[in-house]
Amino acid sequence: MRRTLLLGLAALALLGLGAGLDRWLHVPAPNARAYAQNRLIAVQVHLDEAPAEYVFLAGDSQSELQPPAQRPCGLELVNGGVSGASAAVYADLVETLAFRSRPLAAVLTIGTNDILLKNRPRSAEAAARFEADAARIVGRLRRETDRLVVTALPPIGRHLEGRLDPLAVGDYSQRLRALCERLGCRFADPFAALRDGEGGFAKPGAMRDGLHLSAYRPALQALAPALCGTGSP
Repeated sequence: MRRTLLLGLAALALLGLGAGLDRWLHVPAPNARAYAQNRLIAVQVHLDEAPAEYVFLAGDSQSELQPPAQRPCGLELVNGGVSGASAAVYADLVETLAFRSRPLAAVLTIGTNDILLKNRPRSAEAAARFEADAARIVGRLRRETDRLVVTALPPIGRHLEGRLDPLAVGDYSQRLRALCERLGCRFADPFAALRDGEGGFAKPGAMRDGLHLSAYRPALQALAPALCGTGSP
């Protein structure tokens, strides 16, 4: 029974992590909200047992794929990332989480699942929806921590041009920067070293599949100045 449950959860996790890439390969993607509901069971368990001070990761797969053994700012890491989540999905889900102790700091990375080219992400309507949903997430996290860092969107692989909007990477990142200026969060770009110019694309080898980073630890370490205020990893 236990083995069956573990295998089932593992399958759900793999489906969630592959949800974005499956869209490009024309494989039916699992429902992001259904995966998220299962994922958030694990997130809530970790939150319930979190120490008095910790760092909370929020957002999509760029957060969920961060190795759990890291100790940013010397604190335990509680990973609340949900692979496949758009800003709208995560905005709804984060409202359901109960923070029994306040995180010392939180990081939000969101937006990659919002820049599907078919959804015209740089249209006024789509951009306004993204900003509104991102503002909901920021507002929720700001109620739980005094130190919220919102990141830029990571770059994408060139082979995904035509399925993702590379120009929306910079556009949505700037919208998040402006949002932080308005709502009181900090904005940072831990993916700067991975960018191949300003067109939204990644340098060769920076991404493992065009969507996900080849290495995640450097990105979290790059956030140390904004996240910890000391420059320490």
